[in-house]
Amino acid sequence: MSERRELTLRDYARVVWRRKWIVLAALIMALGGSLVMSILQDPIYEAESQMFVEPRSSAAVFEQDQTLAVPNLERAIQTEIQVLEGQMVRNRVQTDLGLDNLPPTASARSLGGTDVVAVSVRSGDPRTAQFVADAYIQAYIETRREQAIDSLDTTGAELQTKIDELQVQIDGAEAGSAERQSLLNRQNTFKERLDQLEVDAALTTGGASVVKEADLPTDPVEPRPLRSAVLAAFVGLLLGLGAAFLIDYLDDSLRRAEDVEASTGLPVLGVVPIEPPPDNRPIAISEPYEFAVEVYRGLRSSIQFLGLDKPLKTIQVTSSLPGEGKTTTATNLAVVLAQAGHHVVLIDADLRKPRVHEVFSIPVRPGLTETLVAGEAVDMVLVDFDRLRVIAAGSLVPNPSEMLSSSRFKSLVRQLAERYDYVVIDSPPALPVSDALAVSNSVDGVLVVGQAGRTSNRTLESCLAKLEQVGAPVFGLVLNKASARVSEGYGYDYAYGYDNAPEAATTRRNGRRSPAPQELQPPVESSTTAGESQS
Repeated sequence: MSERRELTLRDYARVVWRRKWIVLAALIMALGGSLVMSILQDPIYEAESQMFVEPRSSAAVFEQDQTLAVPNLERAIQTEIQVLEGQMVRNRVQTDLGLDNLPPTASARSLGGTDVVAVSVRSGDPRTAQFVADAYIQAYIETRREQAIDSLDTTGAELQTKIDELQVQIDGAEAGSAERQSLLNRQNTFKERLDQLEVDAALTTGGASVVKEADLPTDPVEPRPLRSAVLAAFVGLLLGLGAAFLIDYLDDSLRRAEDVEASTGLPVLGVVPIEPPPDNRPIAISEPYEFAVEVYRGLRSSIQFLGLDKPLKTIQVTSSLPGEGKTTTATNLAVVLAQAGHHVVLIDADLRKPRVHEVFSIPVRPGLTETLVAGEAVDMVLVDFDRLRVIAAGSLVPNPSEMLSSSRFKSLVRQLAERYDYVVIDSPPALPVSDALAVSNSVDGVLVVGQAGRTSNRTLESCLAKLEQVGAPVFGLVLNKASARVSEGYGYDYAYGYDNAPEAATTRRNGRRSPAPQELQPPVESSTTAGESQS
């Protein structure tokens, strides 16, 4: 078997189009979930106030240039933000507002490269968000002021201790001495600094002040339906595409003729679209102007072309599993060969579940079984103006495989091939039973039918491997029940060169089945034997 070809962008597009309902379902579910959440979610309002923060340290008390005390201003601002968002300020807000529970948390950020800090609070009530945002700044300012005053008081206590120590030294020094005078000067300096600290403690604000009070929010920040819908659509699209490609990867069913040819190495001689006939008869008889019939005519041409190099008069039609359309293909192939002027015999060799007699509305017995058992001339039904004869399956037997591999069956097929242009044999599926393998030893070529969307590549390859083991002359494949896109874009309104083709096409487009021409829908005319047909 050939290796799989590399996927192109067009192949990926085909996967998306083929699984479009999965993608759409994921997209709709994501959008629907987003909409429901937006409806059920309570509105959240956000208020923002701003304050100016001047970073300081306790060592600044002894510095003339206050900025020298804080070498890394950005880091100092971030430290103050952590303090504002901390538990101590939050507890103070609860106390200041007289709340029973803790207030909503606040989030702070520095505005650009400035010392201005924005404080944001979210709440389900807009006024609560406004009041709490302002309360956080006031609580922080008061906390900062108390900390500054405590720092100044601590420094003042240290200065007072120094003054007292100097006073003891002054009392012990000799009056009028230089040492006493030096101690007095130092003591006076500390007293001046202590007096300044007392003034600073009375005037200090803690280095923080209000820049902008919070406004009353009018529009909620949560939920945001549009933003949520965009995010949900993006996530849903990704999930849908992922699910589509995963399902397509796990789906091993036949789809495109190129893929089947690449995996099997055999040509696909026909891609038959989904076009069920109006009755049990082959669509080549019921509606000869449908596109599916043109596919069968193309299959007929391919068989005739392949027969130029080697004999291809006896053709077996089989499939991997039941229900994949082998009987439909066999009957329509026999009909289009007869319509081309060839004398054709169609044999129903499916001795387990025969259907050919149902298609042509003929008796199932006597047929192939009776002929092989009795060794007498086979009963055939004449169809389509003396050019197509049908051999029904006959009675069911317990050993169909032995009967189909017998010398009598081979002799019958050989005799019919000598007297008729084509012998088409509808045989059972190749995988469940060995009947098809037995028939393959008596034919010139085997045509394998697969159903698009149902037959898997693995199943088809197993079928072909089984036929290859017995040396079956498989010459091509037919992809049955394919969609119009799998048929490579051919339209169903294709105009044929028949007199009443436009009328038939118009009838089809109007939703009514077009009647077959009189000469293509003959009734079962007569029954004759092989010997009588040649006389």
